[in-house]
Amino acid sequence: MLEKLNPSNNQNYPWLGIVETVSVVGSIGGSIASIFINQAALAAIPLSITVMLNLVNRRLQIEALSKTNQSAIAQLIQEDVKTLEKVESNNQHIVQLQQLTLDYPQVKTNVQEHSQSIQTSQTDISYLLQEQSEAQGKIQAIKEQLTQSGTDFSQLKSDTQDYAKLQSLYEEQMEVVKKVGYLQEIDSSTQAIRIAPYNADAYYKRGLSFQALGDQQGSIGDFTEAIQLNPSHASAYYSRGLAHTSLSNKKRAVQDLREAAKLFFEAEDIVSYQIAKDASKQIHELNSSVSAEDSEQVAVGSLFG
Repeated sequence: MLEKLNPSNNQNYPWLGIVETVSVVGSIGGSIASIFINQAALAAIPLSITVMLNLVNRRLQIEALSKTNQSAIAQLIQEDVKTLEKVESNNQHIVQLQQLTLDYPQVKTNVQEHSQSIQTSQTDISYLLQEQSEAQGKIQAIKEQLTQSGTDFSQLKSDTQDYAKLQSLYEEQMEVVKKVGYLQEIDSSTQAIRIAPYNADAYYKRGLSFQALGDQQGSIGDFTEAIQLNPSHASAYYSRGLAHTSLSNKKRAVQDLREAAKLFFEAEDIVSYQIAKDASKQIHELNSSVSAEDSEQVAVGSLFG
């Protein structure tokens, strides 16, 4: 019975349960003995021991309960401290929530602004993707054009030799056409001379045609006839000077060009005067390394260019 009431006391003090059991048995035995021998003293001794042991057991139980209560109180205090910490933490969370609640309008505004910014960015990205797609299409078209151009270039390259031949043939034909034209002009001028033998300009024109065909002697003869018919024919002097230059007759060329410059000046043709003067000076100062053909090209280019 005592073990059931205070099992922890019997576990801490096992000898107490044995003595208590022995005292109970002794008390019962003393009571039975007192019936037979009529001596109450024998029954009182075990009973007193039992009572004493019960008192000791109760005291121990009280001490054990006191220790248990102290331990429980300490545990409760620890739990209260933890609870207070949780309450403090909850209070901090509540303060943070209150601050967030106060900041909610600003947060909402910021979220809306960010949302609009994201929408704008998405629109810009859509435009960029569209432009990129269009650019890729253009690049593809350019690649196709480059491929076609490469094919055309290869074809053109293969036809280059034929083109060069055609170009050469065309130039030859043009030279023939020019020569035919000069021959026609010679024929026309000859007909004009037959009709009007004293026409200085007809001789001059025929002389230019002979000069263009490379017949310098023929041109000098016609220029001379034009000068005899018209001693003031500055252009005839100038052209005869060029013909003498082609034949390397430098002295005669300079004389004719100076005379041409004088006549141009008297006729107030300042441009032609300057050209003839420069040509005569250029031929006079011409170095031996420069050919007569080059000097003729310079003078002709200066006059008719």
